Amino acid sequence: MNIKGIVTKPVIMTGKDKTVLDYNVYAEYVFDNIKNEKHIDDIDFGSYNVFHMAMKKNDLYIVSDDEIEEGFFKNILDNSFDEIFVADGEGIAIYCNEIFEKNYGVKREDLIGKHVNYVLENGYVDVLLFDKVLEEKRTITYKQKTRTGRVILNTSSPVVDDEGNVLFVVENCKDITENEILYNTLNYTKSQLEKEKNVNLRSDGLKNNFRNFQSKGITEIISKINRFVDKDVNILITGASGTGKTSLAKYIHNISNRSSKPFVNINCTTIPENLMESELFGYKKGAFTGALNSGKKGLVEQAEGGTLFLDEIGEIPLNLQSKLLELVQEKQYMPIGSTSKKIADIRIIVATNKNLSELVERGQFREDLYYRLNVVQLEMPKLVNRKDDIPKLVYHFIDYFNKKYDSKVNMGANLMEYFENYSWPGNIRELEHLIEYLVINSHDETIRIDDLPQNIITSHDSYNDSGEIVLNISENDNLDLKGILDLAEKNIVREYYKKHNSSYKLAEVLNISQSTANRLINKHCKSNR
Repeated sequence: MNIKGIVTKPVIMTGKDKTVLDYNVYAEYVFDNIKNEKHIDDIDFGSYNVFHMAMKKNDLYIVSDDEIEEGFFKNILDNSFDEIFVADGEGIAIYCNEIFEKNYGVKREDLIGKHVNYVLENGYVDVLLFDKVLEEKRTITYKQKTRTGRVILNTSSPVVDDEGNVLFVVENCKDITENEILYNTLNYTKSQLEKEKNVNLRSDGLKNNFRNFQSKGITEIISKINRFVDKDVNILITGASGTGKTSLAKYIHNISNRSSKPFVNINCTTIPENLMESELFGYKKGAFTGALNSGKKGLVEQAEGGTLFLDEIGEIPLNLQSKLLELVQEKQYMPIGSTSKKIADIRIIVATNKNLSELVERGQFREDLYYRLNVVQLEMPKLVNRKDDIPKLVYHFIDYFNKKYDSKVNMGANLMEYFENYSWPGNIRELEHLIEYLVINSHDETIRIDDLPQNIITSHDSYNDSGEIVLNISENDNLDLKGILDLAEKNIVREYYKKHNSSYKLAEVLNISQSTANRLINKHCKSNR
């Protein structure tokens, strides 16, 4: 008996006095109590054939029996995590383990002795490449879907004799259902993100390309921008919320000689005051408790070579403004925990909806920082003063949200004049959100007048074709004198505020106090829809 045969059988080693010294795992598998046996004669070999091999110092007892080997390896295969299936060279199934039965949904007794095509013909799998393995005599790996809903990676390998005849085909089948679900989910998420990215790029394409707009206020801004776009001057963009200050900053970056470098946008209201310095300037390793071991690049460094846009600059804490002044004035800064300063090659654009000069007067904003930032000032007009641009924006947002929500919504007749006659206190942001609402709530892919919020309808109905302010009151409205006067006040204030969009101007034209004008604006022009 050679060594190759010995290693696949139970082997027990004893001393010359037959005391058990050692044994292999096969012996431990066959003889349950061998750990407790001290002498070879105490072991019950039963009907097994035992081969005794005498050596110089020790003896070997080798147990040989076909049932032992079959039972041992069958136990291993049945407890395999992967499915195992074996067919002979004629395609007759001769073995499958328990996990194969479970994942394929076929009973062993129904399969063994039948041709492998049984699982295909009876719908247990959607594809079977057994014949191809026989024909090409090579290992083939492919996916299968089983009746139980599992996705299986089947690796079928032929076992050939010396003459090249296929004796067996062994299939090692791995359940990859969870991997497949994860893969499909990731692919879907990736495609959705790519779709969202493309849609957003299309949206930015109009909002950030101000050459498409025709209103006087925007064309004047573009003319001004063209004179300094490639000069590294600091820019202050002012204007009410929602007027497109961020889009204007992106437009300046995109047409400048820094367009190939990063555009880093920071909204100063979203960063906690105690984290703002580390977010802006970064920090070195060990700069403070909780700091990353690797340190962290600040947003200033991330914008290197490009544009740093600080939105809502009026919210910068006073104690940080001195460090920001050094960045603006000297283009250098010091990360937290560092002992040396860094040079920043960046353009700085800031924006605010506050009156910075008033903040300076109240001691809430540094005067020297204000003048350093206010080298070039651009004031974004309100949407009510950009009526020529409203149709282009409306159609753009309809196209944008149609693509986002896979819809085909279009504008109904006479709808545009309702948009043009509304005051838009929330500016472009309000228009964008309204169009999104109208698109996703459209009943038959057409936006009609009845779909509009009541305040927009009322705003349109408050003046006639000659531009005169009218009330459109009927007896059915059941309004008393006070109600009629309130409606008249509302329409008058809204109409005049469209043209004179500040409490000071409104007070002057209506010959009322500024406090009264401010109260009327808050009551009639800034109330929720």
